[in-house]
Amino acid sequence: MARFDGRVALVTFAGGATGQAICALLEKDGATVVKADFDVTTVEGWESGLAALGEAYGRLDIIVTNAEAKYDQPTPIADTTLEQFRAVNRDNIEATFLATRYGVVKMREFGSGGSIINVAPATATVGIAGQAAFCASANGIRMMTRASALSCCEAKDKIRINCVQAGKIEGTPEGDVMANANVPLARAGSVDDIAEAVAFLASDEAYYITGYVLPVDGGMLAA
Repeated sequence: MARFDGRVALVTFAGGATGQAICALLEKDGATVVKADFDVTTVEGWESGLAALGEAYGRLDIIVTNAEAKYDQPTPIADTTLEQFRAVNRDNIEATFLATRYGVVKMREFGSGGSIINVAPATATVGIAGQAAFCASANGIRMMTRASALSCCEAKDKIRINCVQAGKIEGTPEGDVMANANVPLARAGSVDDIAEAVAFLASDEAYYITGYVLPVDGGMLAA
């Protein structure tokens, strides 16, 4: 029996390299994967998207969010506009907030608990010149994960919330931003490394883990 048989997973930004790897692994392990095809940056998108998911499947067990929005070109803080800053944060931290907020409500409605995993870049901890919003949104996701997890613990709703902190990963926006980062394992990671970490945190094997930020970075944050 596959570890996600009978479970329904919703994945945001599933078209990117990281999202595709996550979807493929969850499906391989038996999950029914729904790729969010609605506007994940709006309340209306989440309300209608989760209502449709509920009608179609009658349950929601896993939500995975991906935060990969960054400035198209590195921009010094003195040249960054408020519009640029807001655009990155809208796609990253606001979309993650909405996924968590409305995901928790929907999971509570079904009453079977669940697991939410937020994928955020290691710029939550390591600053990168020219990417102020990318760093700010990543750290916001990290801390929101912890606070949200504690709220669910207080509610005793059996919902776990964790974060995967992605380092220098080939073929991803965070990999591009951290191209010059020192990696103790002396190689970049792959999107499959991120997918494996997400699947672990979503699984029953991680039943006693919540509010945790799991670095998948080849030791970068330890150095």
